[in-house]
Amino acid sequence: MRSFWNLTPAILIWNIIFYYLSERAIFRYQHMGAGVDIGLFENLFYQLNLTGNAFTSLGLNGDAHHYFADHINWYIYPIALLYHIFPGVEFLLILQAFLLTIPILFFPFFENKKSYLYFYPVLYALFLPIYWIQIFDFHPEVMWIPLFFLFFLFWRKQSKFWFLFFCLSLMTKEETSLVWITFSILIWNSHKKESRLIGFISLFYLLLSLFLLNYFYHQSNHFKLAHLERYDDPLTALKNLHLFPYLFLFLTLPLLFLPLFHRLTWCLLPYALYSLFSKFEVNKSPFTHHSFLPIPILFICFIETLENYFYKRKQILILSSLIVSIIVFCFFGPPSKMYSYRKDFMNRQVTTKDVSILRKLLPGESIVSNVPQYLSNRNEIQLFLPNKIYAAKYFVYYQGKEFGNLSDVPSGYSLISKIENHILIFEQKKID
Repeated sequence: MRSFWNLTPAILIWNIIFYYLSERAIFRYQHMGAGVDIGLFENLFYQLNLTGNAFTSLGLNGDAHHYFADHINWYIYPIALLYHIFPGVEFLLILQAFLLTIPILFFPFFENKKSYLYFYPVLYALFLPIYWIQIFDFHPEVMWIPLFFLFFLFWRKQSKFWFLFFCLSLMTKEETSLVWITFSILIWNSHKKESRLIGFISLFYLLLSLFLLNYFYHQSNHFKLAHLERYDDPLTALKNLHLFPYLFLFLTLPLLFLPLFHRLTWCLLPYALYSLFSKFEVNKSPFTHHSFLPIPILFICFIETLENYFYKRKQILILSSLIVSIIVFCFFGPPSKMYSYRKDFMNRQVTTKDVSILRKLLPGESIVSNVPQYLSNRNEIQLFLPNKIYAAKYFVYYQGKEFGNLSDVPSGYSLISKIENHILIFEQKKID
């Protein structure tokens, strides 16, 4: 009974944050505020269930690509099975909210102390990166966050279950292998046997991931490598270097920079390097899903550092961290109503009727559209980009206050109908 009451505060906090993140993401999606990424993954899961192939027609620059030419994440397969049972974007957003918030329930299992029962759950609930990840569509790599927390929980308790969660976390994305290789180096002096095991498996997995990425990159023109170009020009990446301090501050300021004094932070060196040398803004911005990797590591470093201080100093730091977190949360988080990198992400003036129309529009037909994320429950859907030639049978354009009016119809398409004057449907002209 006492154990249950100890969990009560964390359960209450988790319920609130889980509901809030789910509801806000679904609201955003149903009011035409979602981005293309969520359509990419829905189309991926749709294709996996339809054909068994891990490819999507919603690739970068409007091209189809095999997902393993982009990232190596094995969790797309079990998620595709769940999507088969619950075929809807809403399910994916709820699943992501669950993965982001479930660590709140882990903290009481670390130690039976007030800081673990109350303070750390509250601090995590105020941590803005989890809100930005959730509002930035859906990405299966967030599975890393709860899995790393579970790894460290069993690692501290010297339970062999740590190996299970190490392996499971390794499969979330190819770049996590770099974290584990660094971790194996850090524990070499204290845990030689575990260091060799983690290091060998991580290095093998990194090589396997590079092989798979290279293999699918060199397939036929139907498959395209989506993100290699982010790192092909380090000099250009320096132009966006001014964004990196914001990423650093939003990740560490609520934790009072204390994680920097813990040696485990060295595991984030690869993350810092590929963030710095990416020429794409999304890798340096705190307002995207790319901050998923450091979240559990920074929290664990913060906890480990704070728990080593004597009681009075610890209490002062706890209070200071709460105050800073609340201030940051209020000025840049949900209370400000603009915590996304886009101010228009909720689109309250758009009714849910539009989403319902688009989801059922022209079933089974090939479509190119400026809002493909709402037509991604089909075999062939492409992102509309100007000055490109498309082979899709239909072109669907959604116009409105936040989308702009159509100024350039793709070559070979003619208007056949309008739905409520803002959903324009074009059909490809037949060639005699």
